Amino acid sequence: MCIRCDNSIAVRWYGLNALEFRHRNGSFMIDPYVSRSPEKITIPEEVEKYLVSRPDFVLMTHSHWDHLPDMPLLIRRTGTVLYASRTACNIMRSLGVAEKNLHELSYGERLELPGGVRVTALESRHMGDPAGEIFYDGPQNPQTFSRLENWRCGEVFAFLIEIDGKKLLNIGSANLHEPTMHGMECDIFFCGISRWQAGFPELLRKNIRFQWLIPTHHDEYTRPLSDFHLRNDLERLKEAMPELPTRELPVLRWTELFPVPAEPPSKQG
Repeated sequence: MCIRCDNSIAVRWYGLNALEFRHRNGSFMIDPYVSRSPEKITIPEEVEKYLVSRPDFVLMTHSHWDHLPDMPLLIRRTGTVLYASRTACNIMRSLGVAEKNLHELSYGERLELPGGVRVTALESRHMGDPAGEIFYDGPQNPQTFSRLENWRCGEVFAFLIEIDGKKLLNIGSANLHEPTMHGMECDIFFCGISRWQAGFPELLRKNIRFQWLIPTHHDEYTRPLSDFHLRNDLERLKEAMPELPTRELPVLRWTELFPVPAEPPSKQG
């Protein structure tokens, strides 16, 4: 059940870094990928089953196969607008998505989006890749994207989202661009932690202050949502950061974010 009181912000997690947010003036999504198949890449039946909402807009952190491929089907059904990297937009153009449904992001861009949502598109990095991955400068043959390895990461974004005075931060992979993130503050930090590597806990400690970290992308994401399992990424992170204040989301259920649970710790930093 989604909670829709006047000042509520609710979130639903679809595994991976796939998140849907609802607030008093509308809804939006981040990285809505539910097909979860490295063989088929996109499974229309799974998209129709799970992506039933009509988001005002969609934010995309990067264009790997476990983030972007369900977007053409979602756009075709809803007419929503995708805010994403040049690489992600060129992949969408290759697959027939119209320009009216695409917005190419720039690092540092500030957006005033439907429902009174403010978004800052921040430079970020993918786990294990400090310099950023190869990208597409233009549209490609659509058959290119029948192969998993051709869903290139491209430019990587983090998003600072402001709704009704609350600040939410999302990174889709366990790395960050330290010059951009140093001194960052937010209420809730949605953090992709898949296969995080040595040094990541220290990056968090040094750069970001938050009340709560909500982990994402710590599930067995080649299993379908009907056979959902978590991995041990969060347990490893808690061992490395015993002081870490975390909240865990149930999959496919709405969770109200505010007010935060009683006795929140002082901001992590």
